[in-house]
Amino acid sequence: MRSFAQRLVAHRVFQGFIIGVILLAGVLADVETDPGLVAAWDPWLHRLNQAVLAVFVFEIILKLAACGCEPRRYFADGWNVFDFCIVALCFLPAAGPFAAVLRLSRVLRLLRLVSALPKLQLLVGALLKSLSAN
Repeated sequence: MRSFAQRLVAHRVFQGFIIGVILLAGVLADVETDPGLVAAWDPWLHRLNQAVLAVFVFEIILKLAACGCEPRRYFADGWNVFDFCIVALCFLPAAGPFAAVLRLSRVLRLLRLVSALPKLQLLVGALLKSLSAN
């Protein structure tokens, strides 16, 4: 199981699929800013958001399975921790003061592109290092 999970999460097609889901999450976050579209398509938007969240949870499970009996290896990577936190935020209740947090977490899912694209990781890492040097 471990070697299968390792091969799957490292496969180019799987990574492309995850990037596509991240982009879909961004489109959904944008669509949800239009009250007219939300009123007309709310059940479908809710289902799509749930499907996106399910894909992200499945990705985390696969990455944890790829670590085998050492799940701490998953959390040793800062980008995995970032992804995990964003997905965890999406499970917060959407009522009351947490509604804004939930909307923010949906927008933050777009930032997962950074963790999905290694070259973008290098760019963001270099930017953060340059900011901390000042």
